[in-house]
Formats: sequence, structure tokens, C-alpha cells
Amino acid sequence: MISFFCWGAPTFVSVVTFGSCILLGIPLESGMILSALTTFKILQEPIYYLPESISMMIQAKVPLDRIASFLCLEGLQTDVLEKMPRGNSDTAIEIIDGSFSWDFSSPNPTLRNINLKVFHGMRVAVCGTVGSGKSSCLSCILGGVPKESGIIRLCGTKAYVAQSPWIQSGKIEENILFGKEMDRERYERVLEACSLKKDLEVLPFGDQTIIGERGINLSGGQKQRIQIARPLYQDADIFLLDDPFSPVDDHTGAHLFKVIKDGKITQAGKYSDILNSGTDFMELVGAHKQALSGLDSIDRGPVSERKSINKENDGTSTTNEIVNKEENKNFQSDDEAALPKGQLVQEEEREKGKVGFSVYWKYMTTAYGGVLVPFILLAQIIFQIFQIGSNYWMAWATPVAKDVNPAVGASTLIIVYVAQILPSKWADQSAADMDIPYDIGAFAFSMIQLLGIIVVMSLVAWQVLIVFVPVIATFIWYQQYYITSTRELSRLIGVCKAPVIQQFSETISGSTTIRSLDQELRFRDTNMKLIDEYSRPKFHIAGAMEWLRFCIDMLSSITKIISVERILQCACIPSEPALVIEATKPNNSRPSHGEVNIRHLQVRYAPNLPLVLRAGHILIDGKDISLIGLHDLRTRLSIIPQDPTMFEGTTRSNLDPLEEHADEQIWEALDKCQLGDEVRKKKGKLDSQGTENGENWSIGQRQLIQQTLRQHFSDCTVVTIAHRITSVLDSAMVLLLNHGLIKEYDSPTKLLENKSSSFAQLVAEYTSSSS
Repeated sequence: MISFFCWGAPTFVSVVTFGSCILLGIPLESGMILSALTTFKILQEPIYYLPESISMMIQAKVPLDRIASFLCLEGLQTDVLEKMPRGNSDTAIEIIDGSFSWDFSSPNPTLRNINLKVFHGMRVAVCGTVGSGKSSCLSCILGGVPKESGIIRLCGTKAYVAQSPWIQSGKIEENILFGKEMDRERYERVLEACSLKKDLEVLPFGDQTIIGERGINLSGGQKQRIQIARPLYQDADIFLLDDPFSPVDDHTGAHLFKVIKDGKITQAGKYSDILNSGTDFMELVGAHKQALSGLDSIDRGPVSERKSINKENDGTSTTNEIVNKEENKNFQSDDEAALPKGQLVQEEEREKGKVGFSVYWKYMTTAYGGVLVPFILLAQIIFQIFQIGSNYWMAWATPVAKDVNPAVGASTLIIVYVAQILPSKWADQSAADMDIPYDIGAFAFSMIQLLGIIVVMSLVAWQVLIVFVPVIATFIWYQQYYITSTRELSRLIGVCKAPVIQQFSETISGSTTIRSLDQELRFRDTNMKLIDEYSRPKFHIAGAMEWLRFCIDMLSSITKIISVERILQCACIPSEPALVIEATKPNNSRPSHGEVNIRHLQVRYAPNLPLVLRAGHILIDGKDISLIGLHDLRTRLSIIPQDPTMFEGTTRSNLDPLEEHADEQIWEALDKCQLGDEVRKKKGKLDSQGTENGENWSIGQRQLIQQTLRQHFSDCTVVTIAHRITSVLDSAMVLLLNHGLIKEYDSPTKLLENKSSSFAQLVAEYTSSSS
């Protein structure tokens, strides 16, 4: 609507001007009218661009306000830590009367009255319940938590391993070296210490394998081991580990334990000393021993309940459902021998040469098969005919001089002028309302306008054709000269933009690890290098545009068609199967039994990569899930991922994003997960705001599920990836995979009875290291 008024503004100005002349008795002559029309035409272009200028100002103001608010935020305190060079003191870490808070406006600091002294070579275990402040304690040692009072001293270099693995996109070797020079002997020792050699043997390119974004092609355990290998290679003096291992080895009993509760150190001392001195640490150890006792009860022998479970499952673990290992090996060798090894993550392809006509054709036929294109061109042609015809008619209808009688009356002149111009404006506005891209429309408009000008001038003076021919030939030459460079520069800009965004996102997510290893300067230099690589072609293309400004107006739509080419390139990527398949749509009650069968399944991350699973296809209640629409399948399954994820927004929107449940149901779910009391403490309760990725919740609070699984999922089919042995205590069956093959599948009791089974050996190793 705004564009319509801006396009129509010169017409209305013309009407008002000529109408005022008629009312005031000012004679209208052809020379005066044509001069006025020319002036109004010159004003038309700036007026038309007025709404676009206003829109651009608004769009610029929004990010500028966000940048200004970000720059006004308080930065990290530079005086939080007192750093001392290596060897200056026997004390590695010392905190004196420390109080720290993430939010100074909160009446209760996150950590308060912290007194801690750690000597070089000492190992300190920080214990406490979920949300007690353990991770915040490590963050304050890193200088990441604002300090209210107290002193922190660090002697030597530090390294940090986060609770959630942080992996950079790139080679595994680059993730471990992390900017350090390669020392092959030390590198090999680190790989051995972190149990990474077997993993590298399995990967097709070893430590040169390129890791996808967020480590997508690595398991959780592999990501964590790479993250542990990184600080080991740095050879730091102080290692801060935020729960990197599931079991705690028995050597920690000889060193200091710290028990945190509600942000305060409640107990401190050696393991044997504080075990008998209080209740807080005893509760934590008691929970651990209870898990081990449950494991021992399974190991000692079956009870009546297990007998019934075994009886029910006697017929389920048949040789028909488990793929024979030898067959899998033979299949693997035959199948993968014909496949070339390729990296999962590859460089983005950049098209070369001319943009094919097929790109233009697909772009024009995307909407309604291109039916609108002839109508748009027709509207533009009619618009130009009306423009030229109106000028001709007004020149004919108005007198040449005062003493010449006009061919028509003044009122007729105004009515015809408005009637001839407004339909053309409506046609142009209709095209804009149909979301015709500006550049393509402007190019078509300019070409039609140019042809109209050539026709009119040729009718008046045919000699202008002598000028038009060489000028057009020059433009074509300029076009060929210009488009070769700008086309490749535009493609280069598109390819260089993604690494800047990816590196910035990775830096933000791993800022704590980067600061702990004093790598801020290297990441800043990398970011500046990527920005330079992105800005260099931008600068050159801007220079080319300034050099050929007039030609750019004609060729802008051609250069920007590269964006369409990139979209079409992405559109050719194979999509997921259909969301809904009507022929196999399940009823609302499915799955009714939750029986899962897997047979002859083969899975690979990409068509050019080796198989990672060789087990069987998947059936739920006898129905092949590959025959069910993805929407129907996913809405009937629930997943609790390894990395807990929360979205920026309220607690309510995270739990019920589709707004399908009442508050009572949401509170019931929170209480079952032992988080109801924690949410009730917050000011907004269910409407309390959460930060991006749920950073204001601890990892444990985001994934407090083990006890919930046992209590409330007893009548459901639950398939769990067991990273801890205790998490399989309540399982009816255990499936053990090795290199994508099924190695063992039976009940925990039967597997434990067979002392030579891999599962029994894992349990024995866990029990011995945790006792």
C-alpha cells in the first residue's frame, strides 16, 4: 500500500498542480505541461525509494540497538584472579573468604564464604547434590563468575574440561593440539592415555578425520575423550575437570574431598575422615553404594521376579532376530569394498562458469509454473504504453500558445490524464503485491522503458538509431567484461560467509574452555582472518560496482541470480521421507504393545561412508517404521538425548511448546522429575525465563531422569544407551554392540552368569574401580 501511494504520488501531484492552474485561470500550454511532467518524473524515483529507505533505517536500528545494549553490558572482571608464575608457590589454588554471584541483584550469592587451599599435585573431589554449585565453583576458579568479595590466587597454567563436550569443527588432530606444535611422542602418549587409539583405527581417516559441527559424527564417549586429550596435550599445571568420567577411581580416597551444599562448603577433608564425620557426604556415598548393591544382587543369582522376566523373554532372544556375526563381517567386507572412503564433512562446492539458463527458468517457473510471468511483462508493457500515450495525448490536447484554442476542455484533460495513469499504477502495484522480486522487476521495467524511449525518439528523429547501436554494443561488451569477475566474486562471498558464522558460534559455546587454556588471542586472530577472507571479495565487488555503476543497474539481477542458484543447489539435496503416508497411517492407539524388533538394519551417515550399524530393519508392534510417515512415527516416540537441550523462553514453553497441556499436567511432570520445588522458587514459576541452551540450569537439573525412568516408565518400552553400568539394572534385556555389530543380547542375569561375556567383564571392571 505504501509503495502504491509513493508510486502514485507524482500522478496526484500532477493532478493537483494542473487542477490548481485551471481553478486559478492559468493557461496550460503543451510546453508548460511537458516540462512539469518531466519534473514530476524526475521526482518519482526518489519518492518511490522513500518507503524502502524508511524500512532500511528501521532494519538498521534494530541490530544497532542490540549491539549497543550488548556493548553496555559489564564485561568479565579483570581483577578476579591473582595469577602467579609457575614455581612461585607450593599452593596451586587458594580462595580466601570468597563470595561469588551470577546475578548481583540476587540476595543470595551463588557461592559464599568459600575458603579453599589446594597444593600442587593434590587431587580434590568436589561433591554435592544437583544444583548445589559444583560447576559454579570451577567457574569461579576460572574467573567466569563475578566476584562479590574475597581473594583467588592461581599459581601456574590451567586447563578445563567441561561437563558437556565441546568439539570444534575440523580434524581430530587439530582438536587435540589446539594451536600447539606437534610433538609426536607426547601426542602418542596422550592418545594412549585417553584410549583413543582404537577409535582412530576404526575411523576411515584416523586422526585426520574431519569432525562435523558439534561433533555430529562422534559418539558422546569419543567427544569426551577428545576433550580430555586436549588439556593433557597442553601440559597444564592445574586441571579443572567438571564430571568428565562416570566412575571415580580408588586413588581419590587418599586426597581431599570438598562437599558443597546450597553454595557453601559444608565438609572438607580426606575421604576416610569425612565419611564418618557428617551426613551430607554419607548420603552421596550411600546412593552410590545402593546402586552397587543392586548390581551385586543381580550378580549373585536370580530371584522370583527375574525368573518371571526370564520366562517371559525366553522366546524373544532367538537366533533369527540376531544377525550372525560372521555373516555381518562378510557382508561388511563385500559391501564396503566397493565404496570409496570419504569424509562426512566436505568443503562447500562453488559453481564455476556461466549461470545456466535452467537456473533462470526454474526461478521463473517456481511460482505457479511461471504462469504469472507473461502477465507481469504485459502489465509493464501496458504501463509504458500508457506513459508514452498520455504524454503524446496531452501534447496534442493542449494548445501550443495562448492564442490557440485547445482541442479538449480543461476538465477533460484532467480526467483523461488520471484515467490513463492510475490503471498503470494499479498494474504495477499488483505486480508488487504478488511479491515479484525487486531486481527482476526493475530489470524488466528498465528494459521495457528503454525500448519505449528508443521507439519514441526514433519516431521523432530516426538519426538517434545511429547512436543507439554503438552504445548498446558497448554495453554488451561491458556486460561480458564485468559479469565474469562479479559472478565468481559473488560465489566466493557465499562460500566465505558460512565459516565466519560457524567459527563465531563455536567460539561462543566454548568460551569457557578457550579462556581456561588462554587461547583468546588465537581465536580472535582466526575470526579476524575469516572476516578478512569474507571481506576481501566484498571489497572487490563493491569496487567493481562503483566502477560500472550504470552497468550494475542493468546487471544487478543477473549477479544476484547466484543466490537462486545456491538455493536450487541446496534444494537438490535428498529430503526426508514423507511426513504422513495415508496408506499406512497408524490409528491413535498405536503403538499398543511397544514391542520393538530390529532385523538386518544397515546405517551409514552418508552414501559414501562405511556402515556404522549392521543389525536389521526396525519393527514396532510388527509394523515396519520405514513404511510409516515421519510425523506419525515421531509423535508416538519420545527421546531423551545425551546432551540436554533447552530453548530460550519460559519453563512452560520448553515443557509444552505446542500449548496442548494444562498447568496441572506441567506441574505433575516437574514433580515427577524432582524439579517442581526448584521451579516454584523462581519468581515467575512456569513463566520464568530461561537463557539460551538453558545455561541458568545445571546439567543435572536439565537431565535428572534416572530415578524418573524407574518410577514412572515401568509400563513403557524403554531403550536406553547405557553410559553407566548402574543404568541397566532395571533392564529386562541388554544389547551389547561392538563396531556396529551385535556382540551379545540377553537378560542381565544370564549375561552375568557367563563370566566370559563382555558384559560381565564390564560389570566386574566397574565394580572393582568403584568399590
